[in-house]
Amino acid sequence: MKRILTIALLLLAFAIAPATAQVVTIDECQQWAVAQSSSNLQKELNEQLLQVKLNDVSSHYYPTLQIDGAIGYMSPITQLPEEIAADYGIAAPRHDLYNVSLNMQQVIFDGLQASYGRKREKLLNNNEISKLDLSIAQLKEQIINMYLNLLIIDKQIEILSNVEKIFQEQSDQLKVLLKAGVVYANSIAQLDVEGLKIQQQKDEMLANRESLISSLSILTGKDLSNAEFVQPELPNVSYDLGSSRLEFSIFENTINSLEYQRKLHISKSLPKLAFMAIGGYGRPNYNLLSNKADWFYVVGLKFNVPLIDWAKTKGVSDIIVLQKSILESQQADFTKGNQIAIQEKINEIKRIEHLLILDAEITQKYQEIRETANTQLLNGTITAMDYIKLQNDETLSITAREVHTIQLLKAKYELMALKGQL
Repeated sequence: MKRILTIALLLLAFAIAPATAQVVTIDECQQWAVAQSSSNLQKELNEQLLQVKLNDVSSHYYPTLQIDGAIGYMSPITQLPEEIAADYGIAAPRHDLYNVSLNMQQVIFDGLQASYGRKREKLLNNNEISKLDLSIAQLKEQIINMYLNLLIIDKQIEILSNVEKIFQEQSDQLKVLLKAGVVYANSIAQLDVEGLKIQQQKDEMLANRESLISSLSILTGKDLSNAEFVQPELPNVSYDLGSSRLEFSIFENTINSLEYQRKLHISKSLPKLAFMAIGGYGRPNYNLLSNKADWFYVVGLKFNVPLIDWAKTKGVSDIIVLQKSILESQQADFTKGNQIAIQEKINEIKRIEHLLILDAEITQKYQEIRETANTQLLNGTITAMDYIKLQNDETLSITAREVHTIQLLKAKYELMALKGQL
């Protein structure tokens, strides 16, 4: 009985114990969100679609096999003069015909259409993959913004809680002095009012935090209501203007695909060569002097050489050359815009780093002033309002330092995004 009671008490303790907070990193949130995204599935489907398209582009290289047949009546046909036909006993050819044949054809050379077509399809598919990767990168940026905003809110709540605790401690000490008749009740009321204002701010921040966590939970597919978010290390970024944005790959692939499109059109004017084989039974057959139904066949090579198609080919080529020029100019504009954005982000990072150096010095000075003010308030040499103002100044300086720290994180992640390194 005693053992059963002990087990029951343990189970009850576990049941009422607060749930342990799950530590969640920014990288984990990104991985979960990407895994939840439909882009991964679309990438797999795109790979399958590419194989189908490649097979379709090369399908004319598979041998064709078909059955042909005919029944009909022919108009006057080739025949020998009656005298010669009578001398050799050759009957007059009949006008009715019937035959059935099996026709096979195998392309040997198609003017490089399959080769150019396959390369073009691969480039176009790479573009589709790159576009999906772009949407994944945008999703990662969205996760980073939410995560860092949560960190800012958590820091602000932590700072306000510390200030609230300080106000409460000062209020408790003043209450002791009030009983001794050393201070007025007004000073205590002012501290209590500031404490209530802080509680209002915290409630508003907690509501914003809950909203952000709900959005983050939807994107990651995880319940993050009890999660603890940790501040990531500052990522290492280079301060050059180099970039590997996916847009550059898209521009390059599109330009190359246009070139293969031009070659593909030119290939239509190149000679084509195929092996053919026809075998069948019927009348007339290849022996025109025979009226009997018989077997017939032919094997050989078939070719065609387009002679007059250069005007259209040149027109299509000129159009594609102009399209490539337009894309190259757009690529140059994008490169300039990307470099400008990178340089501006580098300047922003350096500015925030300088602000953080000053923040540390300002916060230290305010802490020293406030520590002195603690004693002055209890001694009655400053009013409660003076103390509140000094405390608020210190709070603002600490908040600014924490916000600038997160802003530096955010700016470095944004620089990584601009350089295509997310």
